[in-house]
Amino acid sequence: MYSRKYPLLHSFSYICVVKKQFRFWCKRDSLSLVCFVLLLLFTPLSLRADGGEEPLLVGEDLLGNLLMEQIVAKAPRYADTISGFRSSFYMRGRFKVNRQNRLFRYLPSMFRLRKGVNDYLTETLGELHYSSPDVYNLKVRNLTGTFRRNRSELGHSLEYFNVNVYSPTLLPGRLVSPLDRKGAKYYEYRVDAMNMRGDTLQYRIAISPRNQSTQLVSGYMVVNAGSWTIDEISLSGEMEQLAFNMTIGMGREGVEAFLAKRFNLHLRYKFLGNEIEGTYRTLLHYDSVMTGRDEPLSAVKTEAKDPYDMTDAYLLQCDTGRISADTVLMARLRPYPLTAAEQQLYAEYAQSRRQVEQAYTVSQRHSVEFWYDVGDFLVSDYTIHLANSGSVRFSPLINPVMFSYSHSNGFSYSQEFRYNHTFRNGQWMRIAPKIGYNFTHKEFYWRLYTDYYYLPERLGHLTLKVGNGNRIYTNRVLEEMKLPGDSLLDFNKLHLDYFYDEYLHVANRIELFNGFELTAGIAFHRRSAVKPSELSSPELAAQAGRVQGLQRVYNSFSPRLQVSWTPALYYYMNGRRKVKLRSRYPTFSLDYERSIKGVLGGNTEYERLEVDVQQRIPLSLMSSLFYRVGAGAFTNQEDVYFVDYENFTRSNLPVGWNDDIGGVFQLLDRRWYNSSPRYLRGHVTYEAPFLLIPLLSRKVRIVDSERLYFGLLFTDHLAPYLEVGYGIGTHIFDLGVFVNNLNGKFGEFGCKFTFELFN
Repeated sequence: MYSRKYPLLHSFSYICVVKKQFRFWCKRDSLSLVCFVLLLLFTPLSLRADGGEEPLLVGEDLLGNLLMEQIVAKAPRYADTISGFRSSFYMRGRFKVNRQNRLFRYLPSMFRLRKGVNDYLTETLGELHYSSPDVYNLKVRNLTGTFRRNRSELGHSLEYFNVNVYSPTLLPGRLVSPLDRKGAKYYEYRVDAMNMRGDTLQYRIAISPRNQSTQLVSGYMVVNAGSWTIDEISLSGEMEQLAFNMTIGMGREGVEAFLAKRFNLHLRYKFLGNEIEGTYRTLLHYDSVMTGRDEPLSAVKTEAKDPYDMTDAYLLQCDTGRISADTVLMARLRPYPLTAAEQQLYAEYAQSRRQVEQAYTVSQRHSVEFWYDVGDFLVSDYTIHLANSGSVRFSPLINPVMFSYSHSNGFSYSQEFRYNHTFRNGQWMRIAPKIGYNFTHKEFYWRLYTDYYYLPERLGHLTLKVGNGNRIYTNRVLEEMKLPGDSLLDFNKLHLDYFYDEYLHVANRIELFNGFELTAGIAFHRRSAVKPSELSSPELAAQAGRVQGLQRVYNSFSPRLQVSWTPALYYYMNGRRKVKLRSRYPTFSLDYERSIKGVLGGNTEYERLEVDVQQRIPLSLMSSLFYRVGAGAFTNQEDVYFVDYENFTRSNLPVGWNDDIGGVFQLLDRRWYNSSPRYLRGHVTYEAPFLLIPLLSRKVRIVDSERLYFGLLFTDHLAPYLEVGYGIGTHIFDLGVFVNNLNGKFGEFGCKFTFELFN
């Protein structure tokens, strides 16, 4: 369609653009004008006069950059032109299995193949709702195809609907857009073709990344001269094990010129010797479009409407558990007919189903399905929908994501289950048991977490939490040591009397007004000695240098009050359920707990008070800054108690890349968390896709994001403790390296490693 057979027209267009740019630069300082003239003089000319197919081109690279100046300048305004829309869509997908081996069916989230069949078809009808800037809600209404079950065959295809071509990022927060002013420095542009479409001159601009990164894309865009709008854009890149090529055709008339009308998507999945290709063609029909000047698409707003209520932007909620598989409906609404090859795929699928029904009894078919489910349960996130009783979700048993390693905590593994049930009146309940094992400390952990939301519109819910925590020692240990405040303890030389910790927490939490939540409850702890025989023998305790006068079991009954406030909190309502979104301000929290003797066998007394402030600030180009500041203290210290903080604690189970966004100390020995009746800490973490790796090598593709960590801690015997680190995030693993400083002296160097494959 696009050719370069008109060298004079191309040169004339080039001169026109240069003339416009010259006028622009004349309005600037003289130095800029001189630089512009020098740029013109030393721009290489690409001349072809051999009569071949390659035409005569003049100053391609300069022309591409000059055109991009116009496009990038218009993009922010075009990105905000459409503030919302509702559309219906039809998607047809074709899958081909090019290579497979015995590992294929053990790949998480992978669809199951029919024996001897390597070609599959799927069709989808659904709705798409968009609200500015990057809120996409997609709902699948009808799904048919030739797969054994309609569950995983959509793969990652639906993610590619989340594209506003003028937005600073594509697939929100995943890819840097070549149309963004700040992101343009990571790309190179070249005009490689031009065409007259009616009275409009169109340029085809090739896009190539300067660095090899999964955050960048390559491809081309077709731009309308004058308006500098996108007519078509094609982008290629990689995400995890997927290589994709996405071509988006924009509308032609009115406001639809700023909206995608068709998607052509090609996906190639390659992993462990398996290779699958998926080709999708999608058409969109817009039922209603809202520009920046229009009213919201939903009901008319009232004057009393909460300005932080974003329900209008979140009206569609995906409910994949109620997807229809009506083939008659699909045949009636299909916008264009099936090809002969596609009709043949449906016919072969129907014939294979009839053969299965004839060859197996009902019980045999159920048995086959059962063993398929067992295989899915081992390697995939799996959800069982119980009729009228909710759903149960499992994380896969065979999953490297459940393993993690850190320098101070060693190797850990965990497994989590979730049961959810929604009642007819909008109330809902969640039960989430979790188990785990720490191989380094040889300790088994378990936890049962239950929430019952009785007033979901006010986040009102009852919480029950039962489980066991880290092994802990009493405050008497450090008091008996009588060390100066600036002395550094060596826990390996201390004989600590450890206690098991079993706990029961019951609490009621409710939102008094938007962003302000109040929690009241009780906490019961039963701490029993790991080696009670040594505690019962004063002679053995004295020989071992242990603290005497300790009981075998300590119980604590503690009323607890917590206040949390996030000013200007945006949210949306999903039926009666309130869902928190974001805020431009930090979250403040205050946590107070007091143990009372004589209640439910309580034989220890203390007070605990903690304050915490934290916020994540989104920055440009998928970068963000996170900070967290907190302090805590135990008061009423005359009795035996256990220094066990709520905010300043160490998780005993695997924690991945988002470990409170760096709000933990990776190298701090877990025994330090219980060593002081007071603490003050601060954390700062900066995350961005391009920090150090592009400076070291332009060919590194695997790194998705990088982080810089900084943590500072003050306790009685750590004044201060400093920890800095650097981490990289990839789709396979996350790795962080850290170094610390204790009381002005170098401490140690360590790392943290977690798997992210299939996470």
